[in-house]
Amino acid sequence: MARVEGELFKIALASLEAEPIAWRYRYVKKGVMDSQGELWVGDWKYVPKKEDCNDRPNYEIQALFTAPPVPVTSEELVKAVHFYEQLKRENPPASGNQINGLTMPVKRPAD
Repeated sequence: MARVEGELFKIALASLEAEPIAWRYRYVKKGVMDSQGELWVGDWKYVPKKEDCNDRPNYEIQALFTAPPVPVTSEELVKAVHFYEQLKRENPPASGNQINGLTMPVKRPAD
């Protein structure tokens, strides 16, 4: 479990330290609407460095990042494993006779 938590911590830390892989910018006409009633904006232009973006007024600039890696182990799976281990500790294995005793009433036809 500690190893899984350590890996999740590394992923979270890496996402905080991530650097943009590219940038995009577009012109925005403030106060001007298009035919659908949306704010009028130009097409995005994609560039490798922020310095390549148009930084004049009315330009929107966004940094682009890679998607963070998906954790291999979800929190729900970790909880399920802990629950299973707890059940195994608290409940000794059933013998064949115990299992037969539980299934026989089910196998009998209904009267």
